[in-house]
Amino acid sequence: LNPVPCDNTSVTFSTTITGILAKHDCTVCHSGPAPSGGFVLVGYNNVKAKVLDNRLLGAISHASGFSPMPQGGTKLTDCEISKVKKWIDAGAPEN
Repeated sequence: LNPVPCDNTSVTFSTTITGILAKHDCTVCHSGPAPSGGFVLVGYNNVKAKVLDNRLLGAISHASGFSPMPQGGTKLTDCEISKVKKWIDAGAPEN
């Protein structure tokens, strides 16, 4: 079996990043009037804030010192993490 290659050639916030957040139910806990951890992952500005403080990538990659996310769930795939990292490395554009 050959693994499916990770296509991260056209990573965008509006499709890729919001899709990953929705797939892993990130916005179920991180939204509304009392979001988990005190932060919201709905909307570009809210997600960008978690990029700027390094918490988004730290949490999804299960880096030391960060709360591993999704909490109690399965870690994102290496491909999904790679897509998020590529978007962040590109300056986390609102695209």
